[in-house]
Formats: sequence, structure tokens, C-alpha cells
Amino acid sequence: MNTKMIAAFIVTLMALSVFGFVYSAWRDNVYINGTVHMGELIVGILSDPNDPLKNITVIETTNGVPEEEFCPPKPWVANTTVTLGDFETSVHHEPQQTVAHTMNITVDNAYPQYDAHIKGFLKNAGTIPAKLSGCDFEGYDVKDNEELRYTGEWTWNGTAWVFEGEIKDNGPDDVWGTGDDVVIINLYVVVFAPEDMQLEPCNEYPFVITFDFKQEAEECHTYTFSASFEFIQWNKWGIPE
Repeated sequence: MNTKMIAAFIVTLMALSVFGFVYSAWRDNVYINGTVHMGELIVGILSDPNDPLKNITVIETTNGVPEEEFCPPKPWVANTTVTLGDFETSVHHEPQQTVAHTMNITVDNAYPQYDAHIKGFLKNAGTIPAKLSGCDFEGYDVKDNEELRYTGEWTWNGTAWVFEGEIKDNGPDDVWGTGDDVVIINLYVVVFAPEDMQLEPCNEYPFVITFDFKQEAEECHTYTFSASFEFIQWNKWGIPE
């Protein structure tokens, strides 16, 4: 093998050696893994899985005076009972928090000037601030097998939000919007929430629902009501759907 061939062979080996080094250069990687935990919007009436009415108080009065304070004491004639439903339990709190989304109210043997006051707490059991956007009532006269309707509006009194309304019966003609529609119950709802109506996570806000029966309420009738509070996450407040 002549000198030129040997030189060409060495040059070729050197070139391959260089290319081989470039091709087999060290390599490494960095991997970034991300996990997103979604927030939770759970707001309702504070409850307890073992005792659903633990945080609910019912006070019955006549003209605002408890029956036992009359002298002599008046017999207990009327009766208001409360049940809670549509329960949901938060998984992001320790201990876990359970709330109800519906309250069912039954009033038996009501009479004029009888008042039922239902006290409880609204609880933000989730992780997202919520805005109180309203309270809805569905009323029903069991004896007449007919619905009742309510009207009213919310106002801020400097301490709490107050709903003053009226519950109506459609009168003897059983037709709404005619002259014999009559108010049978004054309805009041007080929610001790901030003026901006924002309920913060892990906080409780007292509320009171009051039914004040008027003279126009019919005797020997049983009235049932379904009450539900409505909420929306804080950053959706005021945004049309």
C-alpha cells in the first residue's frame, strides 16, 4: 500500500471519528408535570349527616309573643315542621361539611296573627366565593289542591339583606289576576350577609324566614312551602348567561 493510499485512509478514519462524536453527543431531558385541582362551589343550608335539623330552630309566636309567655299560657294549636333535602357534602374541608339545597316547610292549623320563624345558617362549604342571587318559594294549599304565589323585593338595611313579600291565594274564582286574589301571608326573609352579597368559603351566615298569617288565611287549611336559596360564583355576578 503506497503512502498516498495510507494517508487517504487515515483522513477518512479521522473524518468518521469526528462525525461519530457529533452523532453520539450526550443528551438529557427535563419533564414538567402539572396538576390542576378544580375549585368547588357548594353553598346551602348548614346541616349535619347525623342530625339534619341540628342547626335549624323553629319559633312559633302570636303577634310576636311566644305561646308560653301568655298568661295563662295559650294551648299549642298551630304547628310548623321543617325538613331539609337535596344534601351535598364538600370533600375539600376537614371536617367535611354538609349542606342542604332545599327546605320544606309545613304549617298545620295556622290562625290569624300566628307567626312561624325559621332560623338557620347559610354555609359556603366549597372553595369558591359565592354571591347570593335570590331566594325562591313555592307555596301550596293542600286542602284546595292549588298553588300559592309570592311577590316582594330585596333591600339592604345596613346590617342584613331583607326580603319583604306577600303570599297570595287566587280567591274563590280559582283564577289568577282577578280582583279576588288575596294576600294570606306576609313573608319576610333576613340574611345576615355582607352588602355585596358575597359568601366566603368556610363561613356561615345566619338567616331567618318568617311567615305571618293574616286574617284572610282560610281556616282548617294546611299550607306547604318549598324554599331554596340561589347562588352564583363571585366572578359571574352580573354577567348575562
